[in-house]
Amino acid sequence: MKKHLFSTAMCLTSLLLVNSALAKDYSEKHNADQEFEFVKKDAVTIDRSSSFRLNMPPSKALPLFTAPGEILWAPGWKPNILSGDGFEKGTVWLTKHANNTTYWHVSEYDTSSNVALYTMVTPGVSMGTVGVVVSNSGDNGSLVSVTYNLTGLSEAGNKKLLKLYSKKHYSKMIAQWKDWIEANIDKIHRHY
Repeated sequence: MKKHLFSTAMCLTSLLLVNSALAKDYSEKHNADQEFEFVKKDAVTIDRSSSFRLNMPPSKALPLFTAPGEILWAPGWKPNILSGDGFEKGTVWLTKHANNTTYWHVSEYDTSSNVALYTMVTPGVSMGTVGVVVSNSGDNGSLVSVTYNLTGLSEAGNKKLLKLYSKKHYSKMIAQWKDWIEANIDKIHRHY
């Protein structure tokens, strides 16, 4: 009986030692996988908003800020819609700019409140949201408010955000949108 208890104790001890070694090995590998070179303290987040007025009602303006709608006025805008119609919640599309592909997702598109929210990810560069709120300006026109909230995913992404989304550059970018829409207003009216 003592031999049996001794053998059982040795087997259990062996199992515990092997289990402990495996757990330590797993823990070291698992923790190594969780280490990142770029962490929260390194990331830059920008939050920019700007508005402009359009001479059309909100119901006509909101669709202009969708994957297919921007084709009517934004130079070089060529979305590759992978799912959905470009308007509905859950739609996914891709865009390319220079050597980067950006992945877009319609998080919200509400025609009753004239609100659209898009999630965008450019791997290795940035991730965040683009929000568009279109309100009635009181004279059959619209006030379009556009908000970008993006976080850099790398040092290069931080530099790009700080350059392209500086307060000065962002205001110019949104003003350019108004100019492009107005320059393409006949094409927009023919489409809608």
